[in-house]
Amino acid sequence: MDDKVAVVTGANRGIGLAISTLFARAGARCVMVARHASGAEDAAKLLRSEGLEAEVDAADVTSCESVRRLADSVKRRHGWVDVLVNNAGVFLDEDRRMSPDAVDLGVVQRTLDVNLYGAMRMATAFAPFIRAGGRIINVSSTMGQLSDGSDGYGPAYSISKAALNAYTQSLAAVLQKREVMVDCFHPGWAKTDMGGPRATVDPMESAATALFLATRPASDRTGLFWRGRDPIAW
Repeated sequence: MDDKVAVVTGANRGIGLAISTLFARAGARCVMVARHASGAEDAAKLLRSEGLEAEVDAADVTSCESVRRLADSVKRRHGWVDVLVNNAGVFLDEDRRMSPDAVDLGVVQRTLDVNLYGAMRMATAFAPFIRAGGRIINVSSTMGQLSDGSDGYGPAYSISKAALNAYTQSLAAVLQKREVMVDCFHPGWAKTDMGGPRATVDPMESAATALFLATRPASDRTGLFWRGRDPIAW
């Protein structure tokens, strides 16, 4: 990834920080995005302590104006982007099960605003200046996997990730004409604030899948849902 420009949302901690770290170690110029610049700056210091290159930007992915300002800033500094990772996400369900009297539509809307619409806002803003051969990578989850059904846990989160997978496929079909590949992946039950104390997957393992997708050879196999290095049904 030498000298490639990579933009990563939710980069201040967890999987986003791990992705930024692996990308920077691979030679990318990493733009670490978080809602608050102070959090991203603290994370960027960890990369710089390794002698890695890291920039910081603040953006709220629920705001079209904030995302537009971010895109304008990155374009002004770099002129293009090679990789966009939509990692910012929320889980707001609080163990609710899917039933007509348990789904809080406000929770669904707030979840969609980040997990789906946030990724859509970022892709819309950045796609015009992603170079040929570039990648858009969406961090999804098997909780949105339709092929295996749902146990009713986390309905808002599950709905948002199922929709993100569908959006990934639709966007891939359009951007393939510009030689830009779009994929999504399941990061596993990662040891993050969202994953909680029982999680089993190191975020660096999750990040390795993002690095694989950012560097895999150009292919007409795009718009896929991945776990590790294997595409899976969604």
